Amino acid sequence: MSIGICLEFGLGVACLVLVPVGRPDEWIPVQGRAVYIAHAALGAILGIGALVSFLVSARDGQMIFLGAGVGFAGLLLAAGGGMLAVYHPWRLTGMALMFGGCFIALFGFLIALHEPMPDERLEEQRGSNEFGC
Repeated sequence: MSIGICLEFGLGVACLVLVPVGRPDEWIPVQGRAVYIAHAALGAILGIGALVSFLVSARDGQMIFLGAGVGFAGLLLAAGGGMLAVYHPWRLTGMALMFGGCFIALFGFLIALHEPMPDERLEEQRGSNEFGC
């Protein structure tokens, strides 16, 4: 998910360069259409993946569930910003929400890396005392 979010961020920067900010209100702009559609499609795929990982991670460790929840919330925020960016008066706000949501999602999915591996959890539960024995 983190690699996908980085790719999504790169496509977003490419859209910022290729698609004029002063364009009329339209869902798919004429200039930079291919990059814009790729950005939206990857965002939709990441959103679906984040929802699935959030729902599936409920049975996993607490840190994985927390990370999936924060990642999903960040992608929801970015998706809302993408919808706002279609309309010219809200374009700057939408871009700011996409930027912030991207980094919140990236942070959330990186939280899950802090969860110990299953073997490490078993060793912790077996009862090592305060002296490491």
